[in-house]
Amino acid sequence: MNDYKNELEFAKQLAIKAGEIITKNFLHSTITTKSNLTPVTETDLAISRMVIDEVKNTFPSHEVFDEEFQHEKHDAEFIWVCDPVDGTIPFSHHIPTSMFSLALCKNSEPVVAVTYDPFIKRLLYTKKNAPSYMNKKEIHVRSGKFVSGEFIYGIPYWNKNFNANKYFSLVSEKKIKVTYVESIVYQSMLVATGISRALVITAASPWDRAAAKMIIENAGGICTDENGKRLTVFGNPQYFIATNKEVHDEIMEIVQKCLHK
Repeated sequence: MNDYKNELEFAKQLAIKAGEIITKNFLHSTITTKSNLTPVTETDLAISRMVIDEVKNTFPSHEVFDEEFQHEKHDAEFIWVCDPVDGTIPFSHHIPTSMFSLALCKNSEPVVAVTYDPFIKRLLYTKKNAPSYMNKKEIHVRSGKFVSGEFIYGIPYWNKNFNANKYFSLVSEKKIKVTYVESIVYQSMLVATGISRALVITAASPWDRAAAKMIIENAGGICTDENGKRLTVFGNPQYFIATNKEVHDEIMEIVQKCLHK
């Protein structure tokens, strides 16, 4: 049985290489607007090409599913799901909250996951049947119920079927606050490392959630969609909800009240 040790080491090394490209280009990248009106830089493209080439050379039977070049199909047994720069908007505006994300999926289920904050050098990783780590130290989600005045992350906008104003009001009634970082992977890191107890955000794309969800789950957290079903990498979940076990029902109750049905 594969313990995915080699695949995890491969992913960690790719993350470090990607981080070097991100920090080198941080103040120098040129922004281009894609057809869907989202930004892309030469850094996104360079890292995507590197990942595709490295996977092809090391695991020739595996496929890559990434944001920039290869995202039309995902039907291979082994697929590397990559976001070269999650948080291109802050990166292109010289705000250091972008991260690299890479997960190996077997039959659509993550078996290896790595995310990397190259600015503070926070390398998060896990594999099947293993804990989650940050820089060799085991990490855990923050236990317990909400404490007055604490923050939860994510603003679930970009969806007309969600009443964001009602969401802010219901969260405020519990004496907790909402804040936001323009990177799903970065906000997921804050849940996985116990800085925040919850994240509620639009599910976006597979590369935004593949590695993040596995790292949170293996750190003891719960990741679901807006209906309380376990979050999938593929498919079409509308929201990415990540919490510890104690506050999940409380957050889900709020989310359900804010969905336009």
